[in-house]
Amino acid sequence: MSYSIIAFLWRKPGLTPEQFRHHYEANHMPLLYTQFGQNFPQSHTRFYLPRQFSGTDSADTSNANYAPSIFFGNTADFDYDACASIVFKDEVAFDAFYARLKEPEVAKILGEDEERFLWRQKLIVAVAGAPCVSLQPQSA
Repeated sequence: MSYSIIAFLWRKPGLTPEQFRHHYEANHMPLLYTQFGQNFPQSHTRFYLPRQFSGTDSADTSNANYAPSIFFGNTADFDYDACASIVFKDEVAFDAFYARLKEPEVAKILGEDEERFLWRQKLIVAVAGAPCVSLQPQSA
């Protein structure tokens, strides 16, 4: 059975949402591929909250100036910038990934890169249960 984790990520103060996304996609993801090889998860899906500049102070890159597009709730409830769903073949595959993540050289390389774009102190990562998926009904 697959093993999934979910992460909520905040951009480093001083970065715009576009800079955060660009670094994650153009730098961090390729770095993960090179560091993990066969231990890379089956999938690593990222969902970025679309944020529009809505402030008056262009030097202020905080979420006070970049409101998310929401339908219900308070914008303050959507303070994170992205969430990621990371799926492994099974728990054994996750354990191999996690062991590699904890190797001092890998931890140093990834940690240095994360300092460039992530607000690491706010990072939240948890085990996710098995997905429940509802599909559009098929026409008869």
